[in-house]
Amino acid sequence: MHKNNGACPKCLEIINRYPNFNKDLLSWFTLFQARFHEAHISCAGRGREDQENAYAKNLSKSRWGHSAHNYNCAIDLFCNLPGVDLYSPKWFGSVVAPEIPSYLSWYGAPGSVFPELPHVEVRNWRDLLAGKEVELVEPPIYPD
Repeated sequence: MHKNNGACPKCLEIINRYPNFNKDLLSWFTLFQARFHEAHISCAGRGREDQENAYAKNLSKSRWGHSAHNYNCAIDLFCNLPGVDLYSPKWFGSVVAPEIPSYLSWYGAPGSVFPELPHVEVRNWRDLLAGKEVELVEPPIYPD
């Protein structure tokens, strides 16, 4: 159960599902949630099965290995306030939008290639992958 206390244990559990969550994204979210207690995470790192299920249900545009979630470099947010929709465009626009630093990318921003209100990711995660600074949250079935 998520708690609006500024340091939600359920959000931390989701972040810690896989080791080596991106430190910059974690730091941003920790400070963000401390200011906006209603902000919570529904998804962080995503393994192969979860990614393929999200793709099959059209909840993600990416297959396994091609999403920032697969490298612990993305989170999906929601708002937990009584009487407010979990994915309220007004909340995202007034609360999330002004808080996104330059090193993060929010897919709810106007003009996003893949519009998705809840999705926040490390802007340069592909560069981190190329530099072997991040890796899949689960090892591939058939390593290269």
